[in-house]
Amino acid sequence: MPQTVLYLVLLVTAGVAGAGLPRGRRLPPATAALFALVAVVSGLQLTAAPALFDALRRDRTAIAHGEVWRLVTSCLVQDGGWPGTVFNLLALAVLGTMAERLWGTARWLLLALVVQVLGGLWGLVVQPVGGGTSLVDFGLAASLAVAALTLGSVPGRRVAAAVTLLAALALLVLGDIHGGAATLGAAGGALLALQRRRTTLTRWPRSPGRSRST
Repeated sequence: MPQTVLYLVLLVTAGVAGAGLPRGRRLPPATAALFALVAVVSGLQLTAAPALFDALRRDRTAIAHGEVWRLVTSCLVQDGGWPGTVFNLLALAVLGTMAERLWGTARWLLLALVVQVLGGLWGLVVQPVGGGTSLVDFGLAASLAVAALTLGSVPGRRVAAAVTLLAALALLVLGDIHGGAATLGAAGGALLALQRRRTTLTRWPRSPGRSRST
């Protein structure tokens, strides 16, 4: 129960923090593509083809025997039934769109992949069997929080971002798989924010001071 509350706090405050960030308005193709793929595969898993869950889920024993692709495919099936599926898809639609418009499609894909794979490895320790899109959701959420703290935002949104990261830390301490995913997302967001700041400074160098008139 405490973890469920932390999930909600983390995702909601990340959305509040991310809403104040400067970002483009173009359509987010990676978010849309992943949303569609997860909706189709999870829908089949929960209706006509329940065996998909066993075939694609994160499974420590199967991965130890060489089925490492499960670290990626476990994103496509859900261990929370219909409520978990709807929740994960809504979070992906909102937070994924914010993150892709902020970071760009290529960086979004890299961040999502790193969070999914490395978060899945953490999951082999704390939750050896499972599946869901929540690792990506939590990783992207934490990246938005870090961006709100480092790229500039109004004070209220910075407070929301700080709450997001505190919730992530609490989940990590509790040994929750989502805490690991959020921590990875925060680290990735910090690197992307640093790169963005450097790119901005390079593109718009500081103008020299005006000479004093006589």
